[in-house]
Amino acid sequence: MLEQFEISVVVPVYNVENYLNICVESVLEQKEESIEIVLVDDGSSDRSGLICDELAKKAANISVIHKKNGGLSSARNAGLQRARGTYILFLDSDDYLESDACCVLMDKVRDYGELDAVVFNGTEDYGDRKVPMRRQDDCIITVMNGRDYLVKCYRNRNLSAEACLYMYRRAFLQENALCFKEGILHEDVEFTPRALLSAERVLEIPEQLYHYVIREGSISTSKNKEKNIRDLFQTLQELDELADQQDEELCRWMKNALVNSYLNMVYEARMYRKEYRKLLDKKFLLGKAATQYNRLRVMLCCLSVHLYCIVNDASKKIRKK
Repeated sequence: MLEQFEISVVVPVYNVENYLNICVESVLEQKEESIEIVLVDDGSSDRSGLICDELAKKAANISVIHKKNGGLSSARNAGLQRARGTYILFLDSDDYLESDACCVLMDKVRDYGELDAVVFNGTEDYGDRKVPMRRQDDCIITVMNGRDYLVKCYRNRNLSAEACLYMYRRAFLQENALCFKEGILHEDVEFTPRALLSAERVLEIPEQLYHYVIREGSISTSKNKEKNIRDLFQTLQELDELADQQDEELCRWMKNALVNSYLNMVYEARMYRKEYRKLLDKKFLLGKAATQYNRLRVMLCCLSVHLYCIVNDASKKIRKK
């Protein structure tokens, strides 16, 4: 009979030979004992695959999958199929967990009963500087359904899409056929709202349990800007169609959040540049803004993308003073 674990930590691995040991050690050193680690070697061309095998020889709770390179979503999905834990955590192989992360999360399950998702905080690690991954509003710890949680987060502009900031009940994911869309960037932006819409019991906690290490060469800092833009805009289009299927209140705030994501990419990519203009569809922005602030942003962007970016630059300088 296969051993049952409280938590399966799924770790997609791709060319991270210099970081993998630190990542896995952070899980092995957890105070919660009933933990499984699923390492998914996604066709690494460095020593990452060998390191996975070496780690598995040293610890009985580590299993390894070697597969052809298919990207982050493909690796996570493979790990999900192998996982045996009651709950699932996703950990990127160049990041690490706080030493009490799993204990804190399972204590919440023991206190509040079976949960479909637990949402927590993390830090972005820039060497000596650490920044919270999500803005910490006054956090009233209470169980909500996914629909109400989404409305709250969309209204407050504080929804965290990153899959690494959620612990999901594995049976919940299976029952709702929830997996990551393969072949795209921004897979978390696509996955998280779908998952939360299916959830009946969601708990948000303020603890910072995840360390997201910022380094050159990671997927999130990759320079493939055109694919980055295309994939995000396609995902936002799909979420717009999903929003149309929701009740009036959720639809309104969900579409307002899509405006935020779209305009943020317009600014970050400086989409007045010639190579990106072809990707911009200003019509997508029309009729979606739920706040006066976003209506002004949309109007300015539709008037002039270059001017919109200049105003954003000025606004950022003022906020820093």
